[in-house]
Formats: sequence, C-alpha cells, structure tokens
Amino acid sequence: MGEEIERKWLISEAPKNLHNFPSLRIDQEYFEVLKPDKEEIRIRAEGERYFLVIKKGCGVQREESDVEISLKTYNHLFSPSNHRVEKIRYKLPDGKFTIELDVYRGNLEGLVTAEVEFGSIEEERSYHPPDWFGQEVSYDERYKNKNLAKNGIPK
Repeated sequence: MGEEIERKWLISEAPKNLHNFPSLRIDQEYFEVLKPDKEEIRIRAEGERYFLVIKKGCGVQREESDVEISLKTYNHLFSPSNHRVEKIRYKLPDGKFTIELDVYRGNLEGLVTAEVEFGSIEEERSYHPPDWFGQEVSYDERYKNKNLAKNGIPK
C-alpha cells in the first residue's frame, strides 16, 4: 500500500474556462465493509481504465492501494445497488501542484470540490490554496466520497 496525502475543499464557483483543461469522467462504486469508518473499498472507472481501490485510515494522510482490473472484472463487480459517485475531474495546474476539480453528476449534481495531493506532510502544511477555493472539508467525514455516495450532499 502506498501513502496518500491530500486535502479537499468545497468550490462555490468553478473557473469559467474549465473546457481548456484536461478532463476525465470518473465513476466510483463503494462496497460496505466491516470497518466502514476506517476502510473503503471501491471499483473505479476512469475513462477506459478500471481499478480496484482500497483506502485505510482517515484525515489527510491515508494508505491507498489500487490495482488495475479488466472491464470484465469491473462489470462482474458492478452492482447498481451499491453506493455510487459520478463526476467529471478537471486537472488544473497550481505551481508545482495539480488541482483535481471534481464536478459531480447524478444524485450529487451541484457539488463541486477540489483536491490537491502532496508528496509530504511538509508540502501539505505549507500549501496555500487559491482564493477561489471555499471551505476546507479535509477532516469532515461527510465529504469523503464513500459518504457522499451513501448519504448524498450534506445539508
């Protein structure tokens, strides 16, 4: 398992020129596990690529393991009864970092978030988000994708 260090913000108004940046449709399906607060298991379609992903931990620093799987395996695991997240991800440069701007679709329509991944805790702590970022929700469990998939947009 590798380590993931990332922070997440709500975005009230996305940049107007999103069409100028690379984008990718992402569909994620979450599975219930015995320790739902500490571990998440999902399958993920990123365009024409498919992954099985396991994340452990909470907060900005978590363990993450992802394995590329075939379309056949993805379709075998897929179940419309599981909890889903559908979004378009845009990648925007921000100095040496990349902002992953997620515009949610389906039952999460209207939600827009930004995530930034870091190579170290020192980078994470020294990062200053752009002025157009809204409230940080890195530690708000309601905004973890697994909880969005299960519970919808927090009130």
